Amino acid sequence: MIQITFQSHLNGQSGYSYTVPPEQPDGWKTASLSETGLYTEILGNLMNELNDADEHYFHSILIIKNNKLVFEEYFKGHDAELSNYSFEAGPSTRFDMNCLHFMASASKSVTSILTGIALDKGFINSTDQKLFSFFPDYSFLNTRRKDRITIYHLLTMTSGMLVSEEYAYSDPRNELNQMWHAHDPVQYALEKPLLAKPGRTFIYNSGSVNLLGEIIRRTSGLPLSDFAGKYLFEPLGIKNYEWVGFENDPQMAFASTALYMRPRDMAKLGQLFLQDGTWSGDTIVSPEWIRQSTCHAVTPPAELMTSFHTSGYGFLWWLEEFRGGNIEAFSARGHGLQFMVVLPEVDMVVVFTGGAWNISPEQAPVQYHDIIENYILKAVQ
Repeated sequence: MIQITFQSHLNGQSGYSYTVPPEQPDGWKTASLSETGLYTEILGNLMNELNDADEHYFHSILIIKNNKLVFEEYFKGHDAELSNYSFEAGPSTRFDMNCLHFMASASKSVTSILTGIALDKGFINSTDQKLFSFFPDYSFLNTRRKDRITIYHLLTMTSGMLVSEEYAYSDPRNELNQMWHAHDPVQYALEKPLLAKPGRTFIYNSGSVNLLGEIIRRTSGLPLSDFAGKYLFEPLGIKNYEWVGFENDPQMAFASTALYMRPRDMAKLGQLFLQDGTWSGDTIVSPEWIRQSTCHAVTPPAELMTSFHTSGYGFLWWLEEFRGGNIEAFSARGHGLQFMVVLPEVDMVVVFTGGAWNISPEQAPVQYHDIIENYILKAVQ
């Protein structure tokens, strides 16, 4: 076992010790940082900075380089606890490689992958199919303007509808909270008024993503969690996960928000995209969907472009740039510091999980974007 210890900047004493991640029967090959062309010292300095900080809110940081797991560190913190249908933080936990972690809105990118698989397998015919064609039992909520909404609009946050997340998620005034507890969550989302013409404006809307998950259930005959297990997770060797359902319809997955996965398995989703949708020689999702879903489809509002470090939005994937635009990336992102970032130009996937539940992303004392920019990319030889 390779172990390298770095002196702490704070007190001059021995600090962080780097060790190669252990190989487990989960499909990952491991290697040292140096074997894949990464400077170990730079990432040792990162860990000393985090360990010396009063609070950084991260629960894990993983790096995949050249299809090998080379960096894997876990911390202590509080995960979100949804088992009692609240958005409260759970007990303090020392996270490790076997812990399932709440993905928050990073779940949306998984729902995007599942939409691509549903298209590949013919359950859905086209992203141009109209929303209400999948919900004839709710036709009484349709209008001439709403009838223009398509799957494409759900994927790009341009449906024109809004389930507002203005308040804290535990606040009953939060409309996503209300949808989760609604007697009929489908009706709750479909009856929302249009704020803009479909296809015209980016309006972040978790309600639309939950409708997308329900479309997959209705067309495939499988609950979204089972669909994911059969067509995505099992082929990737992902055995442990949980997808929490709606309170009054547990078979309807909370597709926008409530997937729990191991960070090692989150990284597999990024690696799948680096490999054009193939895993162990089998095509899981088509290369065409990989390209389409990670291309620029819509430009979010200027304030999001700045605070989210984004250069655009694809099909439930955020687009971003590093090194002044010289390195392009795309990412799955969720509240509380959940990030899975894919950097094709350096053949790398970076995963973060965290517990910054009561602050906005820009208030986090350590930013994931800065870690990638100032440490991880600097470590690339």
